Amino acid sequence: MEEVRLRSLFLLWFGAAISIAEIVTGTLMAPLGFGRGILAIIIGHVIGCFGFLLPAGYISARYQSTAIKVTQLTFGKQGVQLFSLLNVLQLLGWTAVMIVNAQLAMNVLTQSFFHWQSKLLMSGIVAGLIILWLLLRHDWLFKVNNWVVLLLTLAMIVFVVSLLQKAPTTHAPQASTLSFSNAVELNVTMALSWLPVIGDYTKQTRHPIQTSWCSVLGYFVGSGAMFVVGLSIVLWTGQTDISQALAQSQLGLIALLIVVFSTVTTTFMDAYSAATNLQNLNAKVPVNAAAIGITIVGFFIAIGISLQYYENFLYAIGAAFTPLFAIVFVSVFVIKQRLALVWNFAWWLLGIIAYYGLQQLNLIFGPTFWLLIAESLAVYLTSKVTPRYPLSW
Repeated sequence: MEEVRLRSLFLLWFGAAISIAEIVTGTLMAPLGFGRGILAIIIGHVIGCFGFLLPAGYISARYQSTAIKVTQLTFGKQGVQLFSLLNVLQLLGWTAVMIVNAQLAMNVLTQSFFHWQSKLLMSGIVAGLIILWLLLRHDWLFKVNNWVVLLLTLAMIVFVVSLLQKAPTTHAPQASTLSFSNAVELNVTMALSWLPVIGDYTKQTRHPIQTSWCSVLGYFVGSGAMFVVGLSIVLWTGQTDISQALAQSQLGLIALLIVVFSTVTTTFMDAYSAATNLQNLNAKVPVNAAAIGITIVGFFIAIGISLQYYENFLYAIGAAFTPLFAIVFVSVFVIKQRLALVWNFAWWLLGIIAYYGLQQLNLIFGPTFWLLIAESLAVYLTSKVTPRYPLSW
């Protein structure tokens, strides 16, 4: 039974990574070229997945609590409420972004196939399917999701093969100000966006280490592959718009299904986790009803927003959650105690400011990596000269 659950968790997180958003972010690596682009993808995913997602998943499994709830160990009940609210806003943003990405791609495809498009209808179809996923019974959800993920994987393979059969472009990627450091950071922050979510799925287990590793490896493999697909699309076809690439692939309905179901298998997790965070604010909130409500609100936001600030959205996630979980990690794993709450909140706020400062320096491995080290060192040294308190609920 445990083996089945571990396989389901691997596929759940593998499926979460198969999304248009991951491919779109991968296309941003193209100005670096194939070799440096691949290197940025590998480094960024190693930092994001094994430096953040793995310890976060393990702590949640060990304490059998969500990733945001375990911040109570170091930030108290007020901290949990603050970070729950921030996470709800982040996940609501992701829900809207994913619906926007999907409807844009769907409209390009329906325009190409049927000469017709509708922003409202396409957004509604995606939101409706997300709600359907949320209404599935837990045991059925894993079964249906596993099969959909396997079919999506086959569809993505067909898509990539169809692209490789085309003659490579002779056009160089457009010039960009994207540095190697910022490219690494985009990979890191994509993984970081799942940081407050992973604990929702690892918390109920008797095998914390295996559960955490299976979940993280699923995302690492799936996300890395999607980033490489995005990078390859631009370098091979010269096409920076994933929607146009899908339309030109001549896959017809398969291309449409890739867009729709890759969005659903990712976004239902955002909506569900946002709902569990609302429970931290009010324990009486019904999770499924709240998740459906998040999806509906995300739908209405999606109708009116643009993806112009997509990169800034990713960086804001890194700025808020990198110092937060750096403090949690060093408190739980290193000093095994916590600082006074005022010190932890002070280091968190300073970490947010430091993130944007480090981003201007274009340091190798990106600002998140160095902020993790700096915050951990700051908390550790502070623990040597100030009173420490037990980790407790």
